[in-house]
Amino acid sequence: MRRHVLSPRHLLAATALVLAAPACIEVPAPPAKDALKVVDVKASEGVVLETACVPTGIETCFDARDDNCNGVIDEGCGLHTGILQFAIAWEAVEADVDLNVYDVGGELARVGEPTSTGLVKDRDCPQSENECQGQNVENVYLSEGEPKRGRYRVVIRLDKLNGAAAPVRVRLGARVGQRPFSMVVELAPGAGTEEKSFEFTL
Repeated sequence: MRRHVLSPRHLLAATALVLAAPACIEVPAPPAKDALKVVDVKASEGVVLETACVPTGIETCFDARDDNCNGVIDEGCGLHTGILQFAIAWEAVEADVDLNVYDVGGELARVGEPTSTGLVKDRDCPQSENECQGQNVENVYLSEGEPKRGRYRVVIRLDKLNGAAAPVRVRLGARVGQRPFSMVVELAPGAGTEEKSFEFTL
């Protein structure tokens, strides 16, 4: 019987192949777990709250939607974003609609003034100086750090019609960790119709 003996050069090449083989095996990474567990979600009566994102194409500005389902609302449109983000958008240019977000301590997020938990509002539309340029969007986000655990409340309120026709249709987009929420509300002057809300607990 004839025996084959590998030369040192062939032995080195064979060893290199054996050592390299495991590097070629692609092992999928475990799915990322959302550290923010959302429980006890509630919306105003009659409001349908969507919790799944359906890709609708490229990101469209000033519609308060995550159009490409990557977890960022109105990406690339000049709005701030964070692990918590809430945005509203409406087409009735004259109407004054407010996005009021209350943190776990009941503190209201204001323009340029972070709450003690880090929530801040980055714009208030429409503005007398026309800074919104007819693109009515309001946005509240967590400016830094981890969100505090507890109850959050988001209120969409019609402040003034200013000549716009009622009802005013408003979309809310929300990002809580990697979970998107969305709802459309119609607001009109009067008790029970001038505001809608969305609440959840982290």
